[in-house]
Amino acid sequence: MTHTIPAQIPFSSGRNRPKISVPEGACDAHHHIFDPVKFEYKKSDTTNIPPATVASYRMLKKRFGFDRNVIVTPSAYGCDNRCTLDALAHMGESARAVIAIEQLPSRSELKVMHNLGVRGIRFAVTAQKDFDEAFVRLCAKELASLGWHICFWISADLIVKFKAVFESLECQIVFDHRGQLPAEQGIEHPAFELMKSLMQRDKAWVKISSAYQGSISGAPHYSDNIAIGRALVEACSERVLWGSDWPHPSEYINKRDMPNDVAVLDLLAEQATSQQLIDRILVDNPARLYGF
Repeated sequence: MTHTIPAQIPFSSGRNRPKISVPEGACDAHHHIFDPVKFEYKKSDTTNIPPATVASYRMLKKRFGFDRNVIVTPSAYGCDNRCTLDALAHMGESARAVIAIEQLPSRSELKVMHNLGVRGIRFAVTAQKDFDEAFVRLCAKELASLGWHICFWISADLIVKFKAVFESLECQIVFDHRGQLPAEQGIEHPAFELMKSLMQRDKAWVKISSAYQGSISGAPHYSDNIAIGRALVEACSERVLWGSDWPHPSEYINKRDMPNDVAVLDLLAEQATSQQLIDRILVDNPARLYGF
């Protein structure tokens, strides 16, 4: 008898299957598609990330045993969402997307994108000057009526800095990658209590994605960031999402080894300590936020 060896997936180490029990309807709530052959990167991009296409991602989705996924426009494209929208069209009803914008689309444009599967916009805030409060508030007001959210890639310090804004936005908020809580401070950082309060008041969601990013303890356990994830689940499990962050642009840019995506997924069992909680994070929560 011959056994088929699973294919090696681009930007992912290992070939093992998940040890956790993956429920029907499971969703990867954060990944990217890079296709510079069809869609050129913005002129200022210096990362030059190789193609990480829909076909490659489908291999990872199959290895996970997931049914659903959320495509997030990566910074290499700036506010050009053509690659994301093309991927969304190819992936169909099992996919949703979060796009990047520099000006608010018209209501008719928003409705077209909504019908395609877009459910939010994302701001990458690398410094205080990048946070345009008036524009963020304008977007929040317009998007609330569509049931969309605003996703923030933002440091924990800036979450605290803009506390009053986050507490008063009219739409739902999502914080990427544990709100970038620094591993050395973890839940002692004041951003944790702020995110916890927003989650418990049904205003915000937090992705326990990219366990490797900023981890001091490192692979394979990433115990510092996993402890943060566990605390977020304990604080408000109804508002936690999980995402792979494939193809791991931070690791490629910094020339680090690619993580074993399935091993990182299995660490969810250390953060959500029952099957009920795992099902909630992988199925129920993304279904509510993204409208599956």
